[in-house]
Amino acid sequence: MKRRLPTLSSLRAFEAAARWGSFKDAAGELSVTPTSISHQVRSLEDQLGVQLFERFNRRVELTPEGRVYAATLSRAFDEIDDATGRLRHEPRDDDAPRRLVIVGNPGFIDCWLHARLIRFRQRNPDISLELIPDDASEHHLRNRADIAIHYGFAPPQAFASEHLSATALFPVCSPGLLRGSDAPMKPSDLGRQTLLHEGSTQSWTRWLMEAGCGQTVNGKAGPVFHTSALVMESALAGEGFALADGLIGGDHLLAGRLVKPFAYVSETAFGCYFVVSPEMQGQPDVGAFRGWLIDEISDFTPSMDRFAASEPMIIR
Repeated sequence: MKRRLPTLSSLRAFEAAARWGSFKDAAGELSVTPTSISHQVRSLEDQLGVQLFERFNRRVELTPEGRVYAATLSRAFDEIDDATGRLRHEPRDDDAPRRLVIVGNPGFIDCWLHARLIRFRQRNPDISLELIPDDASEHHLRNRADIAIHYGFAPPQAFASEHLSATALFPVCSPGLLRGSDAPMKPSDLGRQTLLHEGSTQSWTRWLMEAGCGQTVNGKAGPVFHTSALVMESALAGEGFALADGLIGGDHLLAGRLVKPFAYVSETAFGCYFVVSPEMQGQPDVGAFRGWLIDEISDFTPSMDRFAASEPMIIR
């Protein structure tokens, strides 16, 4: 029976774009231009009469039909690769480490997760991880990520999720800023200090209002950084006061590199969630990472409870 297959070039372009979640990265793999990838994918969609990607200004996302088709093509290309290797008498790569693709909030990865990954590798030496520091968890889960660590409001509804921890915000600073006659003794004294912001001035403005000094302290003053890591670095350098939660600032607090100078803590609707794509649920590697992560956060919970208590925390 005659097969009615699309052109191989269009299938390769689509499979690579789906795997990378990017026309640009697919073009790099196949040594062509992003425009060529775009044209090949469009040609495939025309041949099939099905839309495979949703196109946005700066990104693409697989449609439900595209996800199913991409998974089937990836398996087929893997089989072709194995068969070709056998004909060439090349060894199978069965012993290569498995790779889990994990997307997560950059602050969570940089300030908490990264320091603990050595323990995951020790427990699971046969599982290799690929980490994507990005808040766009839904986009990556629809394209190539297996797991997301969502850090914020409610996680994407299209995926299975599990709540890991709540968050509460409080100011932190270098111990050096609490020395001297100008050291702030209460939140209203922050008007004489530099406030360090992450992303926008909204969080500081809210915290100051809740602490009862929003009318006297300008919550919009001070530099704005766009990553948690940069905010923490500035706080560690003694450049000002930052807002942190138990995960982002926790290790620095426990080590005495940062201190929590005030008692007031602002409860938030933010949370940390474990999110997994439907096709990866039940996979052993996913279960291994989930179990390890839950253990790590459970071990750290007593410290987070201490940070969230309505009292200063200054380790001398």
